[in-house]
Amino acid sequence: MEFVYEQALQDYMRAKGKRHIVVEVVASNHSDFEVTELYTHFVSEKKAAEFKRKRYVVRHTPLGEVLLPPYRLEYADTITFSLRSFLGVKSVRQEGIRL
Repeated sequence: MEFVYEQALQDYMRAKGKRHIVVEVVASNHSDFEVTELYTHFVSEKKAAEFKRKRYVVRHTPLGEVLLPPYRLEYADTITFSLRSFLGVKSVRQEGIRL
């Protein structure tokens, strides 16, 4: 499994001092149907330690760590992370991991 960071994300991570990306499985069942999806985001050093205690799988990359959930997911050979912006709010987008 190879992790690729797009250049805009690399620049943002270096400028903001971000080192940890977490991929979480989130579910909502507050309506007539359940929704389960992946949520990819940055976390602090302290929060990363909490995810590690929850047995998230740690993958080391040149820019930091990627924390993957301890669930059975489908992983492509190459997982790409990119930066997206909506109304000025920056977030991480991933391609290559599926439920």
